[in-house]
Amino acid sequence: MDVNAALSKQQKLDALKKEIHKMQRDITHGHKKPHKLVMLLAVLDLFDKGTITENKIYFNEDLSESFSNIFNLIRAQGDWNQPAPPFFHLRTSNFWKHKIKNGRDVQYSKLSTSGGGSKRIEENIEYAFLSDDVYQLFLDSEIRQDIRQYLISLINPMSNFEDPAPIKSHKTKG
Repeated sequence: MDVNAALSKQQKLDALKKEIHKMQRDITHGHKKPHKLVMLLAVLDLFDKGTITENKIYFNEDLSESFSNIFNLIRAQGDWNQPAPPFFHLRTSNFWKHKIKNGRDVQYSKLSTSGGGSKRIEENIEYAFLSDDVYQLFLDSEIRQDIRQYLISLINPMSNFEDPAPIKSHKTKG
């Protein structure tokens, strides 16, 4: 393995983690909303399943279902299961872009929110795509796992992947 290529990949991963860490997230009652992080976890899930085979992330049932499955595991009181807003608002990150539908540039440029539902996305966005560097990272299963663990650590700062839960031994009567 080329050391420079590995270093370059590590530098790209570090840059992505910094971008994710500084990502603007809504804060309600002192609680950072997890929606953008869950959307990224859902995308990683679809890469793992082989559903995403090119740099096109469609706002479809597969993505919404994956988002909901993850979101329902970690949601806090008052969090709403809405995949449309993070799909839309991730555009504020340097690595998440939208392919605007033909003839919808003007309408899209006027949007400041998804409106909660998916109608604005369906009308204006063909799909989302990742920057080339991030897409290359997402193609690597080991790096996906690293990114996944990082995202989970942001959602749950108490998570610890290095020290698994202790295994309880069951004493048998002898």
